[in-house]
Amino acid sequence: MSYTLITGASGFLGARLAARILESEPQTHLILTDQVDSPRIDPIRSAVQFIQGDLGDPSLSHDLLSSEVDRVFHLASLVSGGAEQNFELGLKVNVYATLNLLEACRFQGRKPIFVFTSSIATFGGKEMPPEVTDWTFQHPQNSYGVAKVIGEQLLNDYTRKGFIDGRGVRFPAVIVRDIPNTALSGYASNMIREPLAGKDYVCPVPEDTRIPLVSIKTAVETLYALGTIDGSLLGDFRTVNGRGISPSAFEIALAVESIGEKVGLIGTITFKPDPSVEPIIATWPKFMRADRAEALGLPGDRDIQSIIEEYLAL
Repeated sequence: MSYTLITGASGFLGARLAARILESEPQTHLILTDQVDSPRIDPIRSAVQFIQGDLGDPSLSHDLLSSEVDRVFHLASLVSGGAEQNFELGLKVNVYATLNLLEACRFQGRKPIFVFTSSIATFGGKEMPPEVTDWTFQHPQNSYGVAKVIGEQLLNDYTRKGFIDGRGVRFPAVIVRDIPNTALSGYASNMIREPLAGKDYVCPVPEDTRIPLVSIKTAVETLYALGTIDGSLLGDFRTVNGRGISPSAFEIALAVESIGEKVGLIGTITFKPDPSVEPIIATWPKFMRADRAEALGLPGDRDIQSIIEEYLAL
């Protein structure tokens, strides 16, 4: 029997990944961990082992990484807005917890597959081009992005040393989130979810704002694929850009309005840039090439309309 660990499993991505693994690998012993429990896990609770705890405590990581665990999906993080507001907590969750898990893998001595979630927030700076590639220099302008660059480099080095078989993906903003969180990119989910629930929404970025986006379904399938492919295909740089689309905030609003009118669910969307959100979002790339992901056969989305329709179907 194989053993798989998912951190951040109470999150909207982690819970869905757990269900996806059980769907294809019903015999896998699935261990889920998070600081908080969540009803998101309820549909699969009887089929998994849930352990509540703080990965900032090194002893928890060592307990979780028993000798049987042969695959880790590390999704736990404090997202961009939260990490910017609380530097110490961001450091603890996004850097120390990652290092604790990697050290537990090293002492385990089993070389497990280790899938790491990075972010478009790793790119930034005045010299950043509008479109980034897998090889664009990373110069993040936010604490969350800095932590993710550290995680990427640790993934490379622990793989080079033979402690893990690392694989990582720099995700675009994942949409549509079921509830708001502190991610600065959350506007993209909010301006779909809220109007389609009949609520008005004030978007905190200008109409022409673009950042790469990816659907929850595509994100889950990307993670699952990274956990199953031959790791040697990634070479010595173990993290790839995720495949995303880049509609403007105005284009999202138009798609929401068009689809909302068809189903009779629509609130209004207005734009009022927020000085605590817009300046940081403006430092992120507008477009992200994902040549390595495409070469690996990782999935991608077609357009914003299909993502919204997928959300409504779910």
